[in-house]
Amino acid sequence: MNNNESRIHNTKRNLLSSSLNLFITTILPFINRTIIIYTLGSEFTGLSGLFGSILQVLSLAEFGFNMVIVYYLYEPIAQNNTDVINQILAWMRKVYHIVGSVIICGGLMATPFLTHLIHGSYPDIINIYILFLIYLLNSGISYFLFAYKEVLLIADQRKDIISNVNTGIKIAINILQFLALLIFKNYYFYVIVLVLGTVTTNLLVNRAVQKRYPYLQNVKHTTKLPSSMKKELTGVMINRLSNVSRNAFDNLIISSTLGLVATAIYGNYFMIYTAVFSITGVFSSSMQASVGNSIAVRSEEDNYENLLDFSFLYSWIFGWCAVALACLYQPFMKLWVGQDLMLNERDMLLFVVYFYFINMTHMRNQYILGNAFWWKLKWAYLIEAIGNLALNIVLGKFFGISGVLIATILTIFFCNYLICNSVLFKNYFKNESIMQFYKQQFYYLLVAGVVTTASYMICRAIDNIFIKALICIIIPNIMFYILYLPCSRWKNSMAIVRRIVKSH
Repeated sequence: MNNNESRIHNTKRNLLSSSLNLFITTILPFINRTIIIYTLGSEFTGLSGLFGSILQVLSLAEFGFNMVIVYYLYEPIAQNNTDVINQILAWMRKVYHIVGSVIICGGLMATPFLTHLIHGSYPDIINIYILFLIYLLNSGISYFLFAYKEVLLIADQRKDIISNVNTGIKIAINILQFLALLIFKNYYFYVIVLVLGTVTTNLLVNRAVQKRYPYLQNVKHTTKLPSSMKKELTGVMINRLSNVSRNAFDNLIISSTLGLVATAIYGNYFMIYTAVFSITGVFSSSMQASVGNSIAVRSEEDNYENLLDFSFLYSWIFGWCAVALACLYQPFMKLWVGQDLMLNERDMLLFVVYFYFINMTHMRNQYILGNAFWWKLKWAYLIEAIGNLALNIVLGKFFGISGVLIATILTIFFCNYLICNSVLFKNYFKNESIMQFYKQQFYYLLVAGVVTTASYMICRAIDNIFIKALICIIIPNIMFYILYLPCSRWKNSMAIVRRIVKSH
């Protein structure tokens, strides 16, 4: 099998395992959330969202080290340089122990202030401090076990092993959580099961890594950081700051200004958004290691052509998902949680715009990750983080959830999309046309806008959700086919699909 065939094979394998994992990790938590809403109340889902956001902020201590480590493992894995691999992993183990300590200590310090982050009432049948401490334990415990070893599997294009372990554990965890909610109606038990699942996942991943890479038995103890990583780690830290400001601060601001019920409503929509976003993300993330390998062995021109081909294919996928969200979000929410726990039509459509804009950065990000441009992008990430937080506070105060969503959309487009594109083309695609890339992207945006509007207007005239779903499957894809057929990337993208399908 040649190098190109190997990349396609690895992409397909990762894609299949990630898709199965996504199905399990989306459907089962959705069922759990539904049970919580109808047995305990929406305030409990609001608490879950708030605690998750606090822990996301605390997880900044991890700085995204694993992203950098994956990049620096590509070469020693390809060269089978076990000494360098052992040195990097030993250093990362030391760092993860420090990170875990920081997260636990930070969480303990934040515990007394929990009530100040909740506007209005919260459930009095549970101790929110004890509950938060269990969430904190679940968040920090991986850093003291074997979580750092996952990077070796990711860099070796074997993310499927991690996905398969996560899938099995998720099934077991959710079954136990079903029992905790339906039989015992005990939220403490529900959360404790998460801790057991985290520990078991770490143990199984460690076993898989030790079996596949036996030379790790002789990991050398070192605390020295390779000098070439220092700038990239700083850049990744700022990148993580922008990601946290985009997601975690939304719940914190909504909870502190509007209360737990509003946080729960936002969380319900965000859960569906995340599920659909993960579907599109499976495609791009499964290609991460393959793109990194391609950057290492192929020319800039070849990789630029691949970027254009992948972007065309990917735009169809997430464009169709945006149509489905616009047409089915509200009827699904009404069926799931009822009219009282729904956003207005404006906020729902803002979620769709949010979804489309963040996906515009997804495929391009694979080339940023593959080139380890985190340090070069530090100002873009920093501006996005500060801008998003400031706009969230100001617009959230005056316009509520609408303001929070608008703040996120604006900073994604102007900072994450435009500035990051400029840096990528300036530093890697130096001889390629960024205007050609923008023309392509604008055309896809225009097509998505036309298709979404047409599908949305048709579905508004229909009450039956199943007929709407059928329309979303047929009408948009016919329109995409007609509007994309003249596109020069059509033939190349279909060839990629055929190679992936036929690969063993």
